[in-house]
Amino acid sequence: MSAFHVAVRTPSRDAPNAALAPLAGLLDVVVEGVNITARIGEAQAITALVELGHAVDALAHGRRDRATVQLYAAHEAWELGLETDGADVLLSVYRCGPCPEVVAFEQRVPLEALRSGLLEALGQPLTGRAPRGLGATLESTRRLLATAPPARTRLSRERVEHALAPRPVQEFAYSATLSLRTFRGDAVPHDTEDSRIERADLHSLLGEGPVLIGSRGRRAALGSVQVFLLVEQLLALSEEVTEAWELGRPLFRRVAFGAVRLGVRRGPGDGPLAFTVGSPHVRTERSSVTFPELDPEAFVLATTRFARGLADAILRHDPRQRSNLRLEALRRNARALEQRIAAAHLDTALTNPAPESYRSFAPPRAPQTTGRWDHGGKMRFVARWVATVPGIDLRATFLCGDRFIIGAERETACITSHGGEIVWRQPTQRAAAVVTPAGLVRVHADGRTTLHELDTGAVRFSVQLDPRAAGCSTGAVVHTPGLPKLLVVPEGDRRLTALDLVSGDVRWRYTARRRSQFRLRRAGKLLVVTGGDTTLVALDVVTGDVVWRARGRIPFGGEVAVDHDALYALTGGRGAPSELVHLDPWSGAVRWTVPLEDRFASGQDPLLTPSAVVVPSRDRRGVGARGFERATGQQLWTQEPGIASPTTAWLAVDDAIVANSAAGALLCLEAQTGRIRFHHVFSRHVDADQPRRLEPVLRSGALFVPQHQIHVVRPRDGEVLGVVPSDLIPDLVRVDERCGVFVVEESGHVAAFSAAPRLTLVK
Repeated sequence: MSAFHVAVRTPSRDAPNAALAPLAGLLDVVVEGVNITARIGEAQAITALVELGHAVDALAHGRRDRATVQLYAAHEAWELGLETDGADVLLSVYRCGPCPEVVAFEQRVPLEALRSGLLEALGQPLTGRAPRGLGATLESTRRLLATAPPARTRLSRERVEHALAPRPVQEFAYSATLSLRTFRGDAVPHDTEDSRIERADLHSLLGEGPVLIGSRGRRAALGSVQVFLLVEQLLALSEEVTEAWELGRPLFRRVAFGAVRLGVRRGPGDGPLAFTVGSPHVRTERSSVTFPELDPEAFVLATTRFARGLADAILRHDPRQRSNLRLEALRRNARALEQRIAAAHLDTALTNPAPESYRSFAPPRAPQTTGRWDHGGKMRFVARWVATVPGIDLRATFLCGDRFIIGAERETACITSHGGEIVWRQPTQRAAAVVTPAGLVRVHADGRTTLHELDTGAVRFSVQLDPRAAGCSTGAVVHTPGLPKLLVVPEGDRRLTALDLVSGDVRWRYTARRRSQFRLRRAGKLLVVTGGDTTLVALDVVTGDVVWRARGRIPFGGEVAVDHDALYALTGGRGAPSELVHLDPWSGAVRWTVPLEDRFASGQDPLLTPSAVVVPSRDRRGVGARGFERATGQQLWTQEPGIASPTTAWLAVDDAIVANSAAGALLCLEAQTGRIRFHHVFSRHVDADQPRRLEPVLRSGALFVPQHQIHVVRPRDGEVLGVVPSDLIPDLVRVDERCGVFVVEESGHVAAFSAAPRLTLVK
């Protein structure tokens, strides 16, 4: 057997594809009697031979100095890397993916033996039995390899040692000696890369060298490993450590990297980190070394410094790697981790020394719910009009006084709420919509923001903003006497932009330190902003200045609720312990913080009543709730998850909490005691009749509850006042001040009902 041999094995007789039966076996590349390739599926055997033949021809004729051939198995992607070194070729075989595996590295084979081995493989009786279209390709490749390469002196390579010794972080550091091959003297490689093209080339980043890890007198020598692949795994571990450190949750993770084993352990809270390294080169009883009591920040920063030092060494060795996507991803991840660690210390807490100027714009306390239906008889409804609008977008449908705006897939229509006459229609595309007193604002996926007048539908202005990767997730309208008329929307991934609703000008921009999924809550002259990190910021809506900033150990991952002079925020989520934080909305001072035993319901605000704040919770059992005293944070009562289905909409009504569940149940809890005031179970025909949105609507002392039908309930005692006689599924319910009901079905139908006259006894 030659030093290099390619074998195409004959498959079994019951091959799945009869056309490929003679060839559908396995392609094996054998170097010095050792099979170093992955097994190739039947569809890849011949094409791999062809690609390998073209790569060898390019190397032999000097058109390239390095080439790779993709080899695909059933569920794995492998590559065969070839690199010239004088009259020889260095072969490497490795598996691609997030956790690569190198099975052969720089196996030396004479180039002529490589060409002869391929000619021998292609000379087998394959052409006549190849699938249609590949026979001519095989013959063309064989003729190409049969042409003797020109006699010339090929460039030889030599090894260059790069010492990597980044500065330690709290006595913890990595060091390595990276061995890479380069051309001797002033020789220049033949192939040049187009700077406009970026490729993910793992082959050019492979390089072995010994790695040493040390901290406080402990040392762990890993021997000769693939340094780049080791750094990739260390960065992946550092990302998990950073997230666990930010959320204050425990972490236990192990990674196997060839013969090297890496593991991190960390308890909940602010505990230290234990880093374990195992390798056959570690000379201890268990072949592993544990570095205890490591600061998580020190571990992450030492890893990022090691990664950046490695990237700089590779770029100094071969500047062409600036267009290598894999190396760029390593540098980008290292920079992102450093920025996350730095951001945790840059935004210090800031309180507002002059809160009175903002307290004067405080929203009034929510009045007790009163109305004509607090007492009295039943309600009856009369059909008013019906409309059909194909492809209704529920998020772009609004009730604005005597106008009913319906956003659809291809147009936006405005209908009078009393008679159902069409006021205007405008052709539009799907976009995030926000209704304001100045008009309807639509934010498109490309960042184009337009304002349509409510009277005519005409476009008053159009502004081009930077698009968001996930679209417009939130917005805040400022339209209060004494304040400018603004709309604050997210722009890009890190900015908030305030648009003037009259002129369309950009008034101010606020830029966060990292990418954020903004949540906005307006409190008078303040705009409270959370982005899922450990900082809660209040901005002046007039100037965009930071008025106060609150910091916590756990990220503000929940919603924010504001009522007059009280602000309640939820921290935690994503596995982190949860807390309820009470702040002064005008100064930013923290009044109290209480831990939450259950995971709060994502996307749900804390529910505020005059004497209590209620936090709904959710897990696999269903939903529950906990009540706390507003002034002190003392827990008043608890309802364990399971009192209603996981999909439940909540509403605070005076001194009670109403929950409308997807299972057809309506539940009312007393906010002060947690006792059930009333509980209704409504029947429905099939599960498909469940509405898209379950939020109850409160008007004139009556609660409109969307289920299979819209049931009207008195929240004071739970008495059922009536049912809206609609055949539509109430995917969206809107109720005007006169208890007129508008039912929207997502399939494209809208129905309007008015409350029938009520008889009143006159004495």
